[in-house]
Amino acid sequence: MTLSNSLFHLNFTQLSKRALQGIFLALLLFSILILIIGEVESWIYIPMFTVSIGGACGGIFFHLISENWFAKSNYKFLINAACALVFLIGFWLSLVFGLAQVGLWD
Repeated sequence: MTLSNSLFHLNFTQLSKRALQGIFLALLLFSILILIIGEVESWIYIPMFTVSIGGACGGIFFHLISENWFAKSNYKFLINAACALVFLIGFWLSLVFGLAQVGLWD
């Protein structure tokens, strides 16, 4: 099965479910960071938006790698760990991008 063939067999309901789970997880991590800081002001909406986009991309990446391309792999734990690492890197980059847009990251 080639890449172009596998794109036609995507389950878009499952893909959107993983994207929403990624958004929820990213916003949960973001809210924990905000609770630690303890300061909520009007600048918070731009990083919240960028973090949710990063979380959705992480959820889509997890679905494509873990459940679509390597669904029958023997190394499921390593694949899930790699997907979690990519999710955390995407979360961090989207958080830094959002904070840089409001001038809080130099």
